[in-house]
Amino acid sequence: MFTKRVLPALVAALIALLAVLLIRTFTPTADQSAGEAFDFRPDSDRVTRLMSESVRFKTISFGRDKPTSATELLAYHDYLEQEFPLVHKALKREIIADYSLLYTWQGREPVSDDNKPVILLGHTDVVPVVPGTEDKWTQPPFAGVVADGFIWGRGTLDNKVNIIGLLEAAENMLQQGLQPKRTIYFAFGHDEEQGGIDGAKVMADVLLKRGVQAEFLVDEGGLVTQGVVPGIDAPMALIAPAEKGIVTLQLKVVGEGGHSSMPPEQTSIGILAAAIAALEADQFPRDFSHTQSFLEAVADDMPFANRLVMKNLWLFKPMVMGAFEGDKQAQAGMRTTTAATMIKGGIKANVLPIDATAKVNFRILPGETPDTVRARVISVINDARVEVTFDGSGQRGMAPSPVSPTEGVGWDHLTAAIRDTAAPQRLIVTPRLLVAATDTRHYRKLTPNHYRFTYMQLEPSDLASIHGTNERISVATLNDTVRFYFRMMSGL
Repeated sequence: MFTKRVLPALVAALIALLAVLLIRTFTPTADQSAGEAFDFRPDSDRVTRLMSESVRFKTISFGRDKPTSATELLAYHDYLEQEFPLVHKALKREIIADYSLLYTWQGREPVSDDNKPVILLGHTDVVPVVPGTEDKWTQPPFAGVVADGFIWGRGTLDNKVNIIGLLEAAENMLQQGLQPKRTIYFAFGHDEEQGGIDGAKVMADVLLKRGVQAEFLVDEGGLVTQGVVPGIDAPMALIAPAEKGIVTLQLKVVGEGGHSSMPPEQTSIGILAAAIAALEADQFPRDFSHTQSFLEAVADDMPFANRLVMKNLWLFKPMVMGAFEGDKQAQAGMRTTTAATMIKGGIKANVLPIDATAKVNFRILPGETPDTVRARVISVINDARVEVTFDGSGQRGMAPSPVSPTEGVGWDHLTAAIRDTAAPQRLIVTPRLLVAATDTRHYRKLTPNHYRFTYMQLEPSDLASIHGTNERISVATLNDTVRFYFRMMSGL
């Protein structure tokens, strides 16, 4: 009797579950249709030349203890003024903090709650080439060689693409007599690779003192790529509505020292090594929410079996999280990461070390802060002999950004410009947490709507060249960057 009563109910429940799974699987998550093509093509030869020549300015950020060359930065300012005459006639240019550039493009209509300005960021500084690796470059890193359809050199992707893209788009708009409805600010920092403290932060403070409140802000960080999700062939535009924070903690142990022939049970190095091992063994808990938003946005383009799973993460989330174990890229998007990066201790093989220190770098997921990271580290190590302090004089790290909305004026305008630039090709537009850091951190009081995206289409294999060897940008991609900024600004 029990079986006769339960079996039909069980079958009905399974049928209902299957119906829910299939309905969710075949219900579109988001509109990922193609945009509308527009009629604008930049002068490709000119754009190529501009980038090639920009690379030759060695605006290298070596670190706060060795500032970027003032001569190179100022020479690049002069070059931009020479090459973009209409921009420098129509827009107000200010040099902030000696080397950063702030441009104001007055809109057709006055600023109001319904017509707030937009801030577009870039930075003129670049990271250095690792000493001793110059011969590994196919082309010299600062020669701006054009070969095989690419402009080669440091800064082509990070971040002179934004500088040339924005200014060339504005120059073309001015040639056509176009003026945006909204006021636009170009804010080009000179020390982003050092944290933006002397450049972007100062420009943000200047705008804040002037009472500027922006509708949204767009900076580097996201891009167009494909092949990053198995089974999806369409290119993806990855927009970062949030970025992780960063903090470096110093672990220090002080021992007694002495002769190595009479060692204690643990030397200071041993205590320190045990502390690091404890941190690596007990990683921060995972937060799947950012990865889930990404997977749900792209799920409609997956093969059926994968789509069934990704459209029903309410049921399959534990299985998916398990599948990502060991995938360092996926893990970076799901937790505050722990990376022991420096260690020091001892002066001689037969001398017990007195001091032993290590530096551990954490990239902080939204929801944590530098203080909560330090508190957890102390708890996990659970050894009073290990002193845990913030690394650097007065530096307490940087909290992760708030998560900007994936709807509203800024998001809608940005995604429309992306789709129209790609048309008739269809792009999948999706949010994706940025695991690196940008200058947007300094503009949080000016707008809650921060989006990190540059329209440049890169193969996954090219991503390692950002801050790495053989950085380059294709001529076709650079042209699309200019087209994207033209479309975005002309629609503001």
